[in-house]
Amino acid sequence: MFKQGYSRIFFIFVVIVSFIAFSGYCKAIDETSKQLKLELKNEGVSDEFIKTVEPSVEKMIALNVKISDLKTVLLDLWNEGVKSRALKNAVAAVAELVKSGDNVLEAASIASGAAHKAQAEGLSGFGVGMRVKKAVNDRKAYLKSTKNP
Repeated sequence: MFKQGYSRIFFIFVVIVSFIAFSGYCKAIDETSKQLKLELKNEGVSDEFIKTVEPSVEKMIALNVKISDLKTVLLDLWNEGVKSRALKNAVAAVAELVKSGDNVLEAASIASGAAHKAQAEGLSGFGVGMRVKKAVNDRKAYLKSTKNP
């Protein structure tokens, strides 16, 4: 019975410490996200654009992507006029590559390069999305092969 008491206390302690640590982690992501939104708005980026990319951006912030790199990627997409589904898919592709260990600027270059090439070939919508997805999968396979020689 004595051991059960310690087990419960230890379990409760772990839960409380985890909650405190996790809530601080979320707060840091929220603050960084707010800072990035403010910087983007100061550059003239629309609220709609920011709302579209927000979920993927928060994933990348959680992966410790430098805000300056993230801002560069987003401003490039904004200046290129990427919108709606294409925008959402492009940023999600970048986030997927970053999660796989890629550099955010390299990931953005791969995603936008695949999209531009597909558009130059006359594809749109779904076709562009499939080309970006293929480029992401190819890059992930390459990253995996370089980690496990």
